[in-house]
Amino acid sequence: MAVTRKTAKEAQMSAEIPQDATAFARKSVDQAQAAFDNATDFAHGGVQVFDAAAGALKANVAEFQLKAMEIAQANTNAMFAHVRKLLSVSQPADILPLNQAFAADQLNAFMRQGAELNQLTTKFAAETAKPMQEGFMKSFEGVRKTFGA
Repeated sequence: MAVTRKTAKEAQMSAEIPQDATAFARKSVDQAQAAFDNATDFAHGGVQVFDAAAGALKANVAEFQLKAMEIAQANTNAMFAHVRKLLSVSQPADILPLNQAFAADQLNAFMRQGAELNQLTTKFAAETAKPMQEGFMKSFEGVRKTFGA
């Protein structure tokens, strides 16, 4: 059995890491760091997007509540005015035309108020979704740039 002895130089050469392996390891670490940075940016962006959407939703809910209160107040005032008219009637036959006019007026008011609320909710939906849409588009643009698609 032949025993080979390595010289000090041969031992040192065999202990060195090949330059290609070192370059590959550095490149892998750099890519991992870049991926982590992108994921962190994406997470922070997501938090900002949801915060913006929540802020828009909160403002819109407050505006909707004010509009609903305005409508309720107008309808209540219309009812009080109608009752005052009914109390001023001297002939029972005058009650029916007053009730018919009130019903027609209130039907028109309800239709107008419904349209106003519909317009508000459509506007609110667009305003609330806008930060989310912009955030997702920005995120996907970043992913596209990262992966070179």
